[in-house]
Amino acid sequence: MKQSSYDRGREMNILFVTTDYPKRGQPTTGFPNYLYRVSLALLSLGHKPIILAAGDRDGRRMEQGIEIRTVRVSLEADFGSQMIDYAANALKMSYILNRKIKELTQEMPVDVIQFTSLYGIAVLYYGKTPAVLRLSSYAKIAFPTFETFSEGKIKTMSLLERLSAGRCQTVFAPCQNTADAFAKDCRRRVTVVETPFVNDVQEYDTRYLEENLRDKKYVLFFGAMYLEKGILVIADILERFLSDYPDHHFVFIGKECKIDGEGAARIIRRKAGKCADRVIVSSAMPHDCLYPVISHAEFVVLPSYMENMSNACIEAMYFERVVIGTDGASFEQLITHGQNGLLCQIGSSEDLLEKMRIAVSMTEEEKKQMGRLAKRRIGKLRPEYAVQRLVRLYEYVIENSKNK
Repeated sequence: MKQSSYDRGREMNILFVTTDYPKRGQPTTGFPNYLYRVSLALLSLGHKPIILAAGDRDGRRMEQGIEIRTVRVSLEADFGSQMIDYAANALKMSYILNRKIKELTQEMPVDVIQFTSLYGIAVLYYGKTPAVLRLSSYAKIAFPTFETFSEGKIKTMSLLERLSAGRCQTVFAPCQNTADAFAKDCRRRVTVVETPFVNDVQEYDTRYLEENLRDKKYVLFFGAMYLEKGILVIADILERFLSDYPDHHFVFIGKECKIDGEGAARIIRRKAGKCADRVIVSSAMPHDCLYPVISHAEFVVLPSYMENMSNACIEAMYFERVVIGTDGASFEQLITHGQNGLLCQIGSSEDLLEKMRIAVSMTEEEKKQMGRLAKRRIGKLRPEYAVQRLVRLYEYVIENSKNK
C-alpha cells in the first residue's frame, strides 16, 4: 500500500466510495449532488477528491477536475424476499467496491476514505487507510411507515448501516435527528457536519418553464414521489386548496414511485378531483432546468416524514422561496418558523393546508423578507464554512490513526 505524505495543512487525497454517481447533466438525487458539491469545494481548498462508484461498467473519467472511477456491479439477487435480496446485493457491492479500494490504495496515496452508509458498503472494509462514514440516511427513521419497503428489509438496511460504522473510525451525519438516532443505537458518538451548498449551474435552461408554466401562479413540490416524502399528505388536501385558490396551480417534479400499488401521479390527479386540470406532474429534471422552476414558484411544499438535511429545502431557500417543511423531520435545523420559512406537523394534511393558506395570504414584501432570511441561512452552508469543518474532521481521523 502506498503511504500518504499528508501533514496537517497540506493537500489531502480523499477517496469517496459510493453506490452510484451519474454523469453531470442527468437528473440525480440528493446524495450524488452532495458528492459533487463537496468535491468541488475540496478542490477549491487545494485537496484532491476521487470518487469510486458502483456502476454498469468499469470506467474512469474527469468532470470539472474531479476524478471518477466506476466499477461494474450487477445486482441480480432474486430470492423472492426483499430482505434477503437486499442483503445479498449489499454484500456483493461491498465486496466488489472494497476489492477496488485495495487496488486504488496500491496505485496512489490516499489519506482518508469516506464511505456512504447506503447499502452498508463499508461492512467488508479491512484496509489500513483511515475511514469515515457519512450517514446518507438511516433506514430505521427514513422509512418509518414500512410502506415503501418491508419491515424486514428496513431492519436489514439498518443493521448493515450499523455494521458498516464498525469499520470506520468516525461517523458523521448532516442533521441532528439522524445523528441522535444512530448514536443511540450504535452507542457511539456521531458528529454533525452540515451539507455544503454551492450553485453549480452556469447557465439555466428555461424551456420547461416557458412551455409549461408561463404566466402561471404555482405551488411546487420537487423530489422523489414516494409515501415518506408526504405525497399523500399533499394529495389529501389538494382539491380543497385548488378549489379555494382558483388562480393557483400545483406542480410536482420528481421520480414517480408506487404507493400501495398505484402510481403517485395517478393518485395526485385522482385526489385533485375537479381541479385535476391545474395539477402538473413532471419527471425528474437536471438542475439547469429545475432551478428556474424553483425560482418562479409562489412557495415550496415539502411535507416529508423524515429528512437527512433536505437538499430540496436547501435549494428552495437558496432561491429565496418560502418553504413549508415538517417540524421534527430535520427542516427545523434550517427553518425558524415564521422567520425564514414555515413548519407544519408531520403527517397532518390539515396543518399543512393551514400553513399553505398562510403562505398564500402573505404580501409580496413579506415573502421577499422571508426569502432573504432563508438565503442568509443557506449562506452558512457555503464551502468556506461547511467544508472546513469536514476537513478538520478528516485531519482529526488521520492524526488519531497515526497516533494509534
